[in-house]
Amino acid sequence: MSRAPELWIGLVELKPFDRKAYGAAGAFTNVITWAASKDEFRVKAETIAAELEMYVADIEEDEPVAARLENHTVSEEVEDLIEQAQTNPNAILYATFHTYLNDDA
Repeated sequence: MSRAPELWIGLVELKPFDRKAYGAAGAFTNVITWAASKDEFRVKAETIAAELEMYVADIEEDEPVAARLENHTVSEEVEDLIEQAQTNPNAILYATFHTYLNDDA
């Protein structure tokens, strides 16, 4: 029996397919979307990454929004994204990109 979708949030590391065109090695951003599991959250993060000509390198702290809000406060930007996503079951939203220029070697 599958679980009902709910809003999820996670910190997603994205890397560009064309690093020179993007001008950075990658970025971190919070992604908010409807999902029923960590696997479905990853698929949705990969969907938005592909639209941005990037790929998902890593995901951290992916969990239902309700769990996040029980234990942490979120920024006003993330609060606004959560509010926007609540009425749109197809939403895949992302916050500000925090870019980095070099990979750790």
